[in-house]
Amino acid sequence: MTKVKKEYPAWRKWFFGAGDTAATLSHTIIAFFFLIYLTDVIGIRPALAGSVVLIGKIWDAVTDPLIGHISDNTRSRFGRRRIFLLVFALPLGVSFFFLWALPQGIPEMTVFALAVIAYMVHMTFMTLVAVPYQALLPEMVDDYDQRTSFTAYRMLFSILGGLLAVAIPDIIVGGYSDKHTGFMAMAVIFAVIISIAPLFPFFGCYEKVKEVEKQPFPGFKAYLKPIFNNIPFRLAVLIYFFTWSGIALVETMFLYFFTYWLGKADLFLTVVAMLFILAAAFLPIWVKLSEKLEKSTAYIIGICELAAALILIIFITPQTPVWVIYVLVVFLAFGVSAAHVMPHTLIPDCIDYGTMVSKKKSEGVYYGLITFFHKMGVAVVIWISGLVLDITGYVNPEVYGEAVQPDSALWAIRAMQGPIPAVILLVGVFFVIIYPITRNKHKAISRRLQKREDM
Repeated sequence: MTKVKKEYPAWRKWFFGAGDTAATLSHTIIAFFFLIYLTDVIGIRPALAGSVVLIGKIWDAVTDPLIGHISDNTRSRFGRRRIFLLVFALPLGVSFFFLWALPQGIPEMTVFALAVIAYMVHMTFMTLVAVPYQALLPEMVDDYDQRTSFTAYRMLFSILGGLLAVAIPDIIVGGYSDKHTGFMAMAVIFAVIISIAPLFPFFGCYEKVKEVEKQPFPGFKAYLKPIFNNIPFRLAVLIYFFTWSGIALVETMFLYFFTYWLGKADLFLTVVAMLFILAAAFLPIWVKLSEKLEKSTAYIIGICELAAALILIIFITPQTPVWVIYVLVVFLAFGVSAAHVMPHTLIPDCIDYGTMVSKKKSEGVYYGLITFFHKMGVAVVIWISGLVLDITGYVNPEVYGEAVQPDSALWAIRAMQGPIPAVILLVGVFFVIIYPITRNKHKAISRRLQKREDM
C-alpha cells in the first residue's frame, strides 16, 4: 500500500505554534529577569539566587521523563496528550504568578526556601503541559520537511513571544516606583496569557487515538533502555543541551550587560526588540535552507555565524557607537533564528528511528528527556552565572538597576555575555557534524514504519 503524503492546513500550524507561547513566556521572563529579580529586588546573594533554579531543575530530573511516560500511557476521549493541556493550563499560570510574589524583608534563607518551593511547583506544572505538547508533533506529522514547517510556526510564536516576554515586563516594572509591586503586576498579566496558550493546540490539534490505543506499553524502565540506545537521539540531546545552554547564558546576562557594563539600560528594550523581530523574519530562510540542504548543514551554518557574532561582543564598550551595536544585533538575530528552529526539527526524526528499532511508541518519554536536558542546561548556566557574580564581587543594589560594580564583576558579565556562550554553542556543532540522520535515511526509516503499519 502506497502512503499518500498528507497536506496540513495553515490554521492547524498556527494553532499548534500558539501552544508554545506558554513555555516561551515563562522561560524567557525567567531567563531575563528572575536572577536580577532575586538579587536586586528580593535582595538575596547571586549564588543563592542561582541555586534556586538549579534545585528546581534537579527536581525536573524526576518529573520530565516520568510525566512523559504517564502521557504515553494516558487514555482519554481527547487522546494521550491534549488532555494535559486542558487540565493543567490554569495551574501553570497561577504557579507562574507566585514566582514573582516572594515577600521582602524576611530572613534570606527563608525567602530562598520559598523561592525554591515556588520554582519547583511552577516547573512541575510546566512539565505537565510542555512535554505532552511537544509530543504532539511526531504523532500528527510524519513528513521530514513538514515537521520543519510545523516547527517554524512554533518558533515564530517562540521568538515573537520572547520579544513580548522581554519588552512588556520591562515596561510594566519600569512604570512602578516600587519594583516589587511592578513584578507582581507583570506576573498577573502574563499568568493569564500562559493559562490561555495551551488551549490553542488542545482545540486545534489531533492525535491518532485509535491507532495508539492498540500499542502495548512496557513499564517505565523498559522505555529508557531503547531510548538511551538510540544513538541519533543521544546526539540530538547533546546538540539541544549545548545550543540552549549557550542561548540561556546570553539571555541571563543581557540586562546585566546593558545596565552595568554599557551603562545604557535605556537601550536594552530597543536592542531586544530588534533581535527578536529580526530572528522571526529570518525563520523562512532556515526552512528553505533545511529543504535545500540537510537540517544538520543548516544548523552548522547558523550556529557558527552566531558564535562569531557573540565573540565580537567582547569588543563592545560604553564608547562604541550605537549603530555598531545595531549592526551586530542583525548578525546575532540571524544565528538566534537558526538556534530556535533547527535543534527542534531533529527530535521527531530520532523518535522515528527509535520506533523503528524498538517497535514501541514512546514520544512522551523522548520529549520528557529532551525537556529535562533543556531545563538542566538552563539551570546549570544560571547557577554558575550567579556563582561567578558572587565570586567576582557583584554588588546587590538597594534600588533596582543602580549600582557601581567592581571591574572583576564587569569582566565576568562581559565574558558571560559573549565569548563563553560562543564556545558552548561551538561544542554543540561538533555533535551536529556526526549526527547520522539525513533526508534519505529518514525516507528509508519512514518506509519501514509504513510497511509495519500496513501489515
